[in-house]
Amino acid sequence: MSIFSRVMALMAFELTDDHQKIWEEAYTFSKEVVEPVIGEYEEACRYPLKIFREMGRRGWLGFNIPEEYGGSERDTISYVMLIEALTEGSSSASVGLIVDTHCLASETVRLFGNEYLKEKYLPKLANAELVGGFAITEANAGSNVTNIRATAIKDGDEYVLNGEKSIVVGGEVADLLVASFRVVSDDGNDKITAFLVDTRNPGVEREPVDCIGLKACGLAKFRFKDVRVPEENVLGDIGKGIRVALSVLDFGRIGVASVALGITGAALAHAVEYAKKRVQFGQPIIKFQGLRWLLADLRVEFDAAKLLTLRAAYLRDKGVRYTAEAAMAKLYATELAMRATIKAIQVYGYHGYLKSSPLGRLMNDAKGLEMAEGTSEIQRIVIAREFLGD
Repeated sequence: MSIFSRVMALMAFELTDDHQKIWEEAYTFSKEVVEPVIGEYEEACRYPLKIFREMGRRGWLGFNIPEEYGGSERDTISYVMLIEALTEGSSSASVGLIVDTHCLASETVRLFGNEYLKEKYLPKLANAELVGGFAITEANAGSNVTNIRATAIKDGDEYVLNGEKSIVVGGEVADLLVASFRVVSDDGNDKITAFLVDTRNPGVEREPVDCIGLKACGLAKFRFKDVRVPEENVLGDIGKGIRVALSVLDFGRIGVASVALGITGAALAHAVEYAKKRVQFGQPIIKFQGLRWLLADLRVEFDAAKLLTLRAAYLRDKGVRYTAEAAMAKLYATELAMRATIKAIQVYGYHGYLKSSPLGRLMNDAKGLEMAEGTSEIQRIVIAREFLGD
């Protein structure tokens, strides 16, 4: 597909009533159920497990899972609408991001798991009986995933895992991890491989990670000490771990872009509401041209980010390679979320800087999204490689 035809791919695109219904239901749930309590979870740095289970009961965690495995099987555009609405309604990235990361794990099982793993785990991931996590990052293996040092040694019909993973969304409560390890071979030609790891296995240890944002995501790091997993828990083939990770990260980046859309939407809504009520120099500040232009620019950028995200989702639903489009959406939407939250705080003045304001939380969350599932710099590398044909 040419550059021109890919840009034009959305010309025939149209949101359906079903898409709109998903957005409205998720937004209402998030506004009425999540927003009143998310601050408590943030303050305690706790994963909102009760909310997660309810989303499973509603079928929201099975959008990417076929009905034959207990999923609700919706298109990727529905997935975008769901995550954006959950984020905007709660004024927090946490709930949207835990959905994305959980679905990233189930997507890996769907695409690369054997039939036994699919039948055993996909229904329980779809209904939230199990919490999934995605564990690649290590202290010295962030953007450079080839630097993974966690090891897997074959022992009969099992692999013995050792090493650490430094930050996992949902790690606080995760039952299953999609994790990458270096399979050690006698010839020294180690091969990075993806495994499905049950965290209840002996030798799995976890420890909370406290970041400046994403505080209700249950961030944790893991240590694996002689953890045994059966060989059928290999995802994909031995030595194909990087390919497995990159294949599903395209999907995950659409999810992160959707979270970022929700942050920008929330920041913009808060800024408009405040500007209408705040009176200075005898009139609401929303009457001042400079502020109106600031809000107008944010609205333009929000629409651009959403169209980029919907285009990536549309291409995925059409079965077309969408690596560059997912990277574009993730890059633009997350960097916009950072700009939008900073500008929204400026609209509020010092009131936006107070801890009681939701804008500080949104800004800290936005910064985390710029690094999640590939930094902005990595996205630019991906876009340039795809665009220039390197």
